[in-house]
Amino acid sequence: MSKTSEILLSSLKDKNEQVRIAAAEAIEKTEIRERFEELKEQVEKGEKLDKLKAIYTLGKLKGDSIILILAKAMNDPVEDVRATAIRAFGNMRDVRTIDILVKILDDKSPVVQRAAVEVLGGFRDRRLTVPLMKMLKSRDKGVVERTIEALGRLGDKKTEEALAYFAVKGTPTMRALAIRSLGNLEI
Repeated sequence: MSKTSEILLSSLKDKNEQVRIAAAEAIEKTEIRERFEELKEQVEKGEKLDKLKAIYTLGKLKGDSIILILAKAMNDPVEDVRATAIRAFGNMRDVRTIDILVKILDDKSPVVQRAAVEVLGGFRDRRLTVPLMKMLKSRDKGVVERTIEALGRLGDKKTEEALAYFAVKGTPTMRALAIRSLGNLEI
């Protein structure tokens, strides 16, 4: 047994709850790493449910290998698999995934577009203003609503005119979101 494994296992018995929780989380990630090849194969060749479970599990880890697997999953013919991979990228919050996520905004599926917009809005990177603004033209109300929220999180002053439009002309939900977003704009 490695020194790390000994520390993690003994930490499960620690008097402090935070230490026990941290140890359990670390052990879970260690076990996922040990199953990496199996999970990778499930993402590549498994049935839909197996792919979703594997992506969710791998999304708890970080690193180049995980990014590559999730990026491949974003080409899957099943929209739920693509959307799950996007959400896994969102959990990682790795800036290296931004370009991949911007490209997936062109996906034909509103489910995939919604997931991508939500995740990109979480990065709070002003360089995302232009690609996200394009999503305001979507025919899917859910995509537009999530885009308004994402733009509000970015707070970029350049979005003021577009947000003002939706604050007046949008559906009630869009109007409320746009009004909140207008309140978040930079000075």
